[in-house]
Amino acid sequence: MALGGDPAAQARRYVYIARNPKDVYVSYYRFESGKSWSGFFKPDWELWLKMFCSGEVQRGGWFEHALSWWQASREQKGKGNILFLTFEDLKRDTAGQIRRIAEFLDVEITEERLEGVVGKIGFEEMQKTSFSGLKDVKEFNEFFRKGEIGSWKDQFTVRQAEEFDKLYAERMEGSGLEFVFE
Repeated sequence: MALGGDPAAQARRYVYIARNPKDVYVSYYRFESGKSWSGFFKPDWELWLKMFCSGEVQRGGWFEHALSWWQASREQKGKGNILFLTFEDLKRDTAGQIRRIAEFLDVEITEERLEGVVGKIGFEEMQKTSFSGLKDVKEFNEFFRKGEIGSWKDQFTVRQAEEFDKLYAERMEGSGLEFVFE
């Protein structure tokens, strides 16, 4: 979970955004592979997939991390201090999810302001900013690659997708957490 203990026990509010693990894997592989911050480690796709599925990657296991936040958000009474969202919901209904965030944070948002926010957080807009583009990091010139749901289909083989789906079903069973993959 988070550094510093249990977020549900904190006075702060957390907006946690999870993404389907297949697309996370593709992005993570491209982010870490051969970079200085990963010790220039550049495994082949298959080895990295095995490492990702077993949680043996630099930032730990996706399943443990996402499920711990999901469970903490579900165990809260009343409004709680954790809002759990998915990238896919944000992508498909940006305005609706921004309204949820504003409500969670007790921020009133007019339609005009909502339109302005939605216009500033689109994928194309985020690619333009020097902060999110990490333009000062020489070895990494594309922080935002595609911003699509389902780009994993361009990378995974049929066998890899089937094996991952089996692992996903096992690890997510009974959690109530579901993702959109396409």
